Amino acid sequence: MRLLALFFFFSLSLFAQELPPITNFDPSAYNAGNQNWMISQSPNNHIYVANNLGLLSYNGEHWHLHKVPDASAVRSVLAQEEKIYTGSYMDFGFWEHNRKGELTYTSLTNLSNEEILDGEQFWHIEALEEYIIFQSLRRLYSYNKETNELSTITAGNIISNLFKVGNKLYYQVAEDGLYAIDNGVIERVIPNSEIKDSPIVGLFPFDNDEMLAVTRDDGLFIIKQNTWQRFQLENYSLDESIFTAKLLADKTLVLGTIGSGLHVYNLETLESYRVLQPVINNNTVLSVMEDKAGNIWGGLDSGLVLINRKSPFRLFTDIYGKLGTVYCSYQLEDHLYLGTNQGLYVKTADSTSYKLISGTSGQVWSINKVNGKLYAGHDRGVYAIDGNSAEHIFDGPGVWEIKAIKDGLLQGHYDGLSFWKEGEFENDPEYLENFDLSSRNLVVENDSVIWVGHDHKGIFKLKINESVNKVEGFQNYRVSYQGGMGLKVFRFNDSIYYSTEDEIYKYDPSKDEFVQKNNLNNLIEEPRITGISKVLPDNTWWSFGRENLIYVTQDAFQERLSVKTAAIPIEYRSIAKGFENISLVGEREYLVGSNKGYTVFSTPLGFPGMEPLSINKVSTAALEENFKNQTLELELLELPNSENNINFEFSIPAFSKLAKPVYSYRIKGFSAGWSEWQSQGLANFENMPSGDYVFEVRGKYNNKISDTASYAFSITLPWYATTAAIIIYILLFSLLIFILHKIYTGYYRKQRNRLMERNRKKIEIKQLESQQEIITLQNQKLESDMASKNRELAASTMNLIKKNEFLNELKKRISSANKEEDIQKVISVINKNIAEEDNWKFFKEAFDNADKDFLQSVKEAHPNLTSNDLKLCAYLRLNLSSKEIAPLLNISVRSVEIKRYRLRKKMELDHDQGLVEYILQF
Repeated sequence: MRLLALFFFFSLSLFAQELPPITNFDPSAYNAGNQNWMISQSPNNHIYVANNLGLLSYNGEHWHLHKVPDASAVRSVLAQEEKIYTGSYMDFGFWEHNRKGELTYTSLTNLSNEEILDGEQFWHIEALEEYIIFQSLRRLYSYNKETNELSTITAGNIISNLFKVGNKLYYQVAEDGLYAIDNGVIERVIPNSEIKDSPIVGLFPFDNDEMLAVTRDDGLFIIKQNTWQRFQLENYSLDESIFTAKLLADKTLVLGTIGSGLHVYNLETLESYRVLQPVINNNTVLSVMEDKAGNIWGGLDSGLVLINRKSPFRLFTDIYGKLGTVYCSYQLEDHLYLGTNQGLYVKTADSTSYKLISGTSGQVWSINKVNGKLYAGHDRGVYAIDGNSAEHIFDGPGVWEIKAIKDGLLQGHYDGLSFWKEGEFENDPEYLENFDLSSRNLVVENDSVIWVGHDHKGIFKLKINESVNKVEGFQNYRVSYQGGMGLKVFRFNDSIYYSTEDEIYKYDPSKDEFVQKNNLNNLIEEPRITGISKVLPDNTWWSFGRENLIYVTQDAFQERLSVKTAAIPIEYRSIAKGFENISLVGEREYLVGSNKGYTVFSTPLGFPGMEPLSINKVSTAALEENFKNQTLELELLELPNSENNINFEFSIPAFSKLAKPVYSYRIKGFSAGWSEWQSQGLANFENMPSGDYVFEVRGKYNNKISDTASYAFSITLPWYATTAAIIIYILLFSLLIFILHKIYTGYYRKQRNRLMERNRKKIEIKQLESQQEIITLQNQKLESDMASKNRELAASTMNLIKKNEFLNELKKRISSANKEEDIQKVISVINKNIAEEDNWKFFKEAFDNADKDFLQSVKEAHPNLTSNDLKLCAYLRLNLSSKEIAPLLNISVRSVEIKRYRLRKKMELDHDQGLVEYILQF
């Protein structure tokens, strides 16, 4: 039951704590054992941890495990100058970096004149001047770095711990007391009769030559002039077992317990806090160390924890989901109010946790101070807040925001605006007529002008009547914004603005429009995740960037705007888009709400300086081979051509949870430009071509860019591209050209002869073919001429025959004619012989015999031709003139010309086409 009560108390305490940023490292993160016994930091700010699987090193980006020769657990570690001293199972020694950046181990046990005790382990290491002292449970081994000698101090009982205070070493011997080593002299400072067997886990310099002793189970003591006096500390619990302790420079005492987490006490301010699971991975703390930046490192029974004690940020993490998402906050005197999706919570300066104000369960949208009173806009109306209580003064539609106007309250509802005269809260507020849109974002410019921002419909400028119950007119300014939720209208330095995710617009009264060109918009260069912004009572304007919070202040001396950033990763201010929020909770102190709780910080932000960036490892490999480390301190690394895969590891030893270093790199002669900023301190290049290169890397931390670190290397040409190979290629190529020339010369000579012979034969054949063609053409012409002559001959012959027959017949008739009647018969015979039709039949028969198919071809080509037309064609075929044709047709020459003209028309010949030439084509 008592354990349950303690757990409940610790849970409530943890629930109310605003803690510095805390980072946990699981064993899976550093890939080594669970337990971490001691932690040390080297001059280059790298962290070294005594782990139960070996020595762990951490450079801010990469963890590496270095195993001692027998792979035993490392119990102690001390980074001193360029060496890292460790103590393990039956062994102790030091590690050094070789030229490749690798840690190599040297054992010192062989220098001892006494044999190492069986099972002896070395639990602590301290440095004093030129000596390094290793402590086991029975002995102290003192190693002189200058002489490389080792001496031994043996105790009569168990040595529980070893401490360094000033220039002295102290160690406690069980059942004996506390001893000091001063200038080589050992003396007992406090006898066990005063210590009473209380194991001392921490011994530190305190005020006025005093020492503060932390015991495991008996509290705190002051050692002054060899006296042992109890030191009372408020809220210090004697019910817990302290395993390790560290007193920091600002009088902050850090205690690591067995099973009760980590306690942090400030001995001057008496402020304290406790860190337990699940904030840290394990409640048993085995070691505590403060690094140069003031961070607290804790070695746990399972993992490591890092507390950024001096961070300007404090985080409240709602681990158990008691509060919900923080949508708004307000600090009024010693009361801090949080409006969440679960209700309205309050915490006073002297309380241990947040308390839900009775009756306020549900979604709280805003907390507004109007005329000296505090009101909460709620999903169920309006609450008037008074100390730790709240009165539900309006139960109605949800209220986004409340503003002062005239002598009352202006409320922005889900469905419009309402006005409530102060002092008349017993009556419901009166809705303003003519406007029923959601009014989440309000700016009261004066008693008659109200600005309303709507996520989808843009900006409205409302003209309000004297009674504040009616919208007499409005102007709607459309917004070119596609982001949905996240539009904000606000008043800054007496000007009206609205902001989107991309731009900030300022209202120009002379033009009655919003303009993009304005000083505030010109200042903001960092991309933002939302259009939401907030003007706080200290006249600072805040917005939410992708990497930082952005805030703008008015420079009082130069009367100009100045922009600054606060590096808070987006995961610690993550909330539904359009509901990002920030409030002023103190002088230059701000609270940012999120779905995990909230973050508190003060400006100006103070961060430790950026440590130098270093290249920690360079490794190379050929294709399908393992990477091997290369020397770091070289002017130029020369690599064979096959070994053209190269990796670089680099880091800035910064150990902040909220501000992580990022890196950009390039290879001169290979990369097109600097790479994008990346969080990993690693660069890989594969299959690089031959050439001379310089790898360059730079870091950015807290928006500051580091100096550039560089590493020069070259990749040789492949063997086939070397000078000797090129000379051989030239000689072989020349020889090949000579041989090919000889071969081609002979080949082309033979080809030329073959071609000449082939061409000669072709020419002869062509000549024969040409001669044969000429002969053929001549024969064809002779045949044509012969045929033509035959036709003419046939026609002439037939004509002669006919005429002869006619003349013979005429002769006979005339000879036998005795009278007029006979003479008429002779005339008739003559007429009969010269009759056109008979002559034509006779002529056609003879013509067809001489010129086959001519008349038939003409008739087929021109079926519209008459017999007289065909006669004319036949005569024209014989190339007869019109004068010659006239007696044959027994007509005049003029009539022949007319017949020719009509024949052309029927044949549809072109004007420039000859009739005779056309007929001769058939």
